[in-house]
Amino acid sequence: MHTQSPSIQHWSEVTETVLVPLLQAERLGLITDMDGTISHVADTPEAAVVTPKNRKILSTMVLMLPLVATISGRSARDLHSRVAIPGMVYVGNHGLERWQNGGRVLNDYVRRYRKALVSALDELRPHLTIGMWIEDKYATASVHYRLTPNPDEAAKTLEPIIQEIVQKYGLRANAGRRLFEIRPPIDANKGTALLDLFNEYKLDAVIYLGDDITDIDAMKMNRRLRDTTGCHTLNVAVISDNGDQEQQNISEKLREYADIYVRDVNDVEQFLDWLLEALCKQRN
Repeated sequence: MHTQSPSIQHWSEVTETVLVPLLQAERLGLITDMDGTISHVADTPEAAVVTPKNRKILSTMVLMLPLVATISGRSARDLHSRVAIPGMVYVGNHGLERWQNGGRVLNDYVRRYRKALVSALDELRPHLTIGMWIEDKYATASVHYRLTPNPDEAAKTLEPIIQEIVQKYGLRANAGRRLFEIRPPIDANKGTALLDLFNEYKLDAVIYLGDDITDIDAMKMNRRLRDTTGCHTLNVAVISDNGDQEQQNISEKLREYADIYVRDVNDVEQFLDWLLEALCKQRN
């Protein structure tokens, strides 16, 4: 069994040290991923729901903090409808779009790549087998293989096919948790989205929570802000020693950029519950 890296501690071990400056910040922002962080990972995107406890806590935090946001690979519309917390900020498609004033606001360059994305997906479909499906999110697309009989073998078969097709149409493909993400060659990710929110809301502290490879971009940006601006930032990774080899590999990479860890979605609830209580005490 893989042991936790000594370089990061469980959140409960740093409530009197690392977390104190964030509680004292005047403009703390809380930014989180959705799937696998505030909602349990589900077999299909449609089955994922934010846990009732996380929803309740975040609904209260929206009233207390200058920013509570979620940045996800989901479309902004889907993210907004599933989280559905008034006052929360929703950034979808890894920073390529945002939900504002009741509608989707796209990155200026997304539409020019839409035709290439459609053509790539059309070419890819004949290669899909049982348990694979495409989730077209307009700005990007996810190719899921979680429900195949052997996901590890499916990934090995699918990856070279996807890479050949995306190169043909001038797109990019990245691996995620039991999926491949196809996206336009635009320099936007969870890190650039976090930076935009940091500047827009004039934050002096940021807590970021995430559980997957794409969350590393946000964690890198959080560290960069810490080093260049002197603000207080904290990367909280969902790291589990349970699960398959893919999960183990993701956890190992997250350890490189996390400051502290939580064990799973239930532990996220415990951390956010503690954070809310600590913020209330700080303000009284």
